[in-house]
Amino acid sequence: MSIFKNNNINNPFGVPNTARPNLGALASKILSDRDAARFKSILGKKDEGNPSISASGLEEAMSDEEIEELKTVEEERRDPLKRIIAWAKKYNLGDEDWVKENFKFNDDGSVICIADLDLDSMTEPDFPESIKSVNGSLSLNGLTSAEGLELPKEIGWSLCLNDLTSAKGLKLPEKIGGYLSLESLISAKGLNLPDTIGESLFLDSLTSAEGLELPKGIGGDLILNSLTSTVGLDLTNIKVWGFIYLEKVPDHEKQKLREKYPDLKIV
Repeated sequence: MSIFKNNNINNPFGVPNTARPNLGALASKILSDRDAARFKSILGKKDEGNPSISASGLEEAMSDEEIEELKTVEEERRDPLKRIIAWAKKYNLGDEDWVKENFKFNDDGSVICIADLDLDSMTEPDFPESIKSVNGSLSLNGLTSAEGLELPKEIGWSLCLNDLTSAKGLKLPEKIGGYLSLESLISAKGLNLPDTIGESLFLDSLTSAEGLELPKGIGGDLILNSLTSTVGLDLTNIKVWGFIYLEKVPDHEKQKLREKYPDLKIV
């Protein structure tokens, strides 16, 4: 039985197309973007210069190993449990028993992680879209780019992205119950923070407050120790339960902030 939903890709009433797509192009039509990319990595350079393979002849053009791998990709796409197991093994998180112990699988296909996730070994964005929330902490300190990163909508405790220097492509969760750590971020450009953060917000390396839109509520401290000026720093209608750290800002500027915002603890 064919592993493809529809082998008749070409229009039967049109003029036959002699320039057939290669394996990678066909995989892009059949699979999701992420799975197609994975399959293309399997093919490697073998697929280059292969211009005359139709959809109906795709399986014949593939080795048995490639067919099995494509079947596995498709099975994982349809079955969230299999996909999370494969993903967990890839990052040495655990086996099938570990996945069943630490993840809850809902009938609608969504997944909830009921524990902490330490993914500091991940150097390229590869977070399953099916994981909609993490009840514990999520650590992604190995990522230097957020392009293509699909984060869950909710983090029960803390989120660490301490190697990011740019917020380009970063879409943060709607809810973070603990602290948010972006220690290496040097610019606020493109940074969209949640309305509230349950604990502290670490922006240690931010050199300018221009464009910085802070959450309405921060349950811990706000760390801005690399700012050298308060220009662009708007603390209006913001509640910070802890301290606001402005280590490099001149004392006279900090004093003006204290007078303007007497309810905030600025140090």
